[in-house]
Amino acid sequence: MAAAAVGCHCDLCRFFSLCGGCHGECSHAFCARPCSLCGVRCARRRDVSDWVWDAGGTLELAVPVRWPGVPEDWPAVVPEVDGSRMAEYDAAAGWPAYAVGPAHAHVLTPGGTLAPAWRGRKAREKLGLPEGKKVILHLFGPDELLEGLWRNQHAARVWEGIASLGFDLVLGPNFSVYGEHPRFEHLLNMRRSLVAAARLAALGVPVAPHVYWWTRQDLARWAGAIEAMGVPAVAVNAQTYRTKEDWDFLLAGLRYLGERLGDRVLFFVNGVSPARAVEVREVLPRVVFVSRAVQLRAQRGRTLDGAKGGAPAPELFRRNLEQFLDFLQGTS
Repeated sequence: MAAAAVGCHCDLCRFFSLCGGCHGECSHAFCARPCSLCGVRCARRRDVSDWVWDAGGTLELAVPVRWPGVPEDWPAVVPEVDGSRMAEYDAAAGWPAYAVGPAHAHVLTPGGTLAPAWRGRKAREKLGLPEGKKVILHLFGPDELLEGLWRNQHAARVWEGIASLGFDLVLGPNFSVYGEHPRFEHLLNMRRSLVAAARLAALGVPVAPHVYWWTRQDLARWAGAIEAMGVPAVAVNAQTYRTKEDWDFLLAGLRYLGERLGDRVLFFVNGVSPARAVEVREVLPRVVFVSRAVQLRAQRGRTLDGAKGGAPAPELFRRNLEQFLDFLQGTS
């Protein structure tokens, strides 16, 4: 555990037991700006109690809710699609499951509310998919969209709207945990990620809460909470871990979670290349990969290996899925 930091007044902070103290990368430890001019939340703000209340009155990773079971029969990779020409893509690939996100498939408005085009329709119907196909909704997005979702969740009945769409699984929102931010912001956003997923679970929606972390203590808290609550699946958005240092950080955390949680928990990892997916498989007993690149590369006339495809996008989509599987099976 980190030592109490003078600049953060850790010795006076009521969240120190959850936090473990300020960290070296925090750029706000000795901040002297007026809080009214700062968009970052730290434990020194006068309105800190309001933010805790808004997240359910605590920053603990515990919510009294029954977590619905999630389907088990997923393909190794689930392609994220934008919703266009789905009959053609499905005819070419014949894939058992697809994913959509809040932005590319326009499930949510920029303000975080359910888009009018999705209201009153089941997900499969909206995408033009036949019965038997599974559809995942992931709620990963930019901070502005997720803050809008959180702000409007009750007034716009966002969770009820999502529940009405009949997704086979929802991957919960990924409220950000940035290294340069104070630990209070980390704790708050981890809590909000859990609460958002729990609100869907309370409506009977199969949901995987999203997990971010910054310290070993965060990982231990997440693992303990997932075990205690009997959460059947968790999600990790890996899109932003681009450098080797960032990737090593992520992989070490996944290894810890895999060792703690074993094969009871199913992981859904989004945004990794086929080569990195192989590394993830080595540290997680059970994992499904969600990939936007499969369709995006096809739409740009290329396969996952970077080659020009020379075929229509739906055909390249099929080839990209096969390439991803070949990597995972060690035949590429």
